[in-house]
Amino acid sequence: MATLLKRAEDDRDRLVIVLAGYPEDMDRFLRSNPGLASRFSVRISFPSYTPGELAQIMTVIAEQAGDSFDPEALPVLERIFRDACDQGSIDELGNGRFARSLFERACAARDLRVANLGEAATAADLTTLTEADIETAVAGLTGSRDGLN
Repeated sequence: MATLLKRAEDDRDRLVIVLAGYPEDMDRFLRSNPGLASRFSVRISFPSYTPGELAQIMTVIAEQAGDSFDPEALPVLERIFRDACDQGSIDELGNGRFARSLFERACAARDLRVANLGEAATAADLTTLTEADIETAVAGLTGSRDGLN
């Protein structure tokens, strides 16, 4: 902390320091030292993603990976993101990172499901995420069998 403060003061004409974090965490950090907040007077706030934006992020990630969602999975996905935002827990879950983590976990759940199909697995099974895959993924991320509830 002392080194950061010294550099921020001594090199203020040629040094840019960017701190990033969630608002409450940043406020707590800036209050941790009396001289810190005054050296970081410019703050830029970025709002959390909306449920629709989170669903779009996850859809784009899936498309880039060559995957798609079963039509019945999309309403589940939208509900999960809406619930997380409505409960005020989306930042705690990681905001955009939550969408990526949910996708990765859903893929792992799908892979296990498809492995259990054995020879009966189709090419579509290998690239399609189902409602069950997403429910399994959110339970794993939130530690609740009911997802976010």
